[in-house]
Amino acid sequence: MKIIGNGFLSINGQAEAKQLVGRLQPQIALVTKAVSLCQNGLESVTINGQSTSIEKQKVIACVMLARLLEISESMILLARGGFSVEVTASLRNFLEAYFIFGNVSKNPSFVPQYINSDLKAREKLINAVVKHKTEWFEPVNKYATAEVRTELKEQINSVGAVESKCYEYAKAIECVEIYDSIYRIASAATHSTPRSLELYVTEDNNGVVVAVHRHPQSGNIAERLLTLGELLLNVRKGFDELFEIDASNEIKALQEELNAIYTDGYGTA
Repeated sequence: MKIIGNGFLSINGQAEAKQLVGRLQPQIALVTKAVSLCQNGLESVTINGQSTSIEKQKVIACVMLARLLEISESMILLARGGFSVEVTASLRNFLEAYFIFGNVSKNPSFVPQYINSDLKAREKLINAVVKHKTEWFEPVNKYATAEVRTELKEQINSVGAVESKCYEYAKAIECVEIYDSIYRIASAATHSTPRSLELYVTEDNNGVVVAVHRHPQSGNIAERLLTLGELLLNVRKGFDELFEIDASNEIKALQEELNAIYTDGYGTA
């Protein structure tokens, strides 16, 4: 078995990534424009108060959009480096935030439900920690006294806090098909399942691994970026609906660019 490539940060790796960027330029340019379109929307709004449920909804929608844009920009950087598997894993991160954003933008009553889910996350973390008595867990164990845990439980019961559930969030905004396709596929990369290791190896006809790859690869980067571009346009539509603004012409123009790349067969590398 041999090793092909000497890493992404090596001189050879950076040279390979540079060649890859040239072939992925249509997809990278499209997503960059979609990010700018969403950023422009974010910068265009003003929220004067944060006391009503609608105002709180708008604030969290802005925060979630900032989160979505950061993930999108990180995917562009990963794509430029040829980190094919990591682009896919990041798409899963994007979708988790995307489902939350969709619920926030459509339903102001979802906001307290989402915020209160942190109480359940704290409880779950504390319950995991108290099982361990080593020095790693000592600071949390000192904090998580019986009194603190009882108070937390009372808070959870008083507001009816429930755990964050990605599938339920997707279902609430009619995105189950996205969950059962793109999200599940991207989850393989996040969890390093056997299928996600495919790009790292070359096998012979008998299924024996003959090489391990340590260099930039195009993989499914082109397709993942186009999916991201499509989702970002949906995000901007949802944002516009909530804030009663209109970027329909810009969205339409970018959708046409996206369709043209699809027609060209993704322009894959």
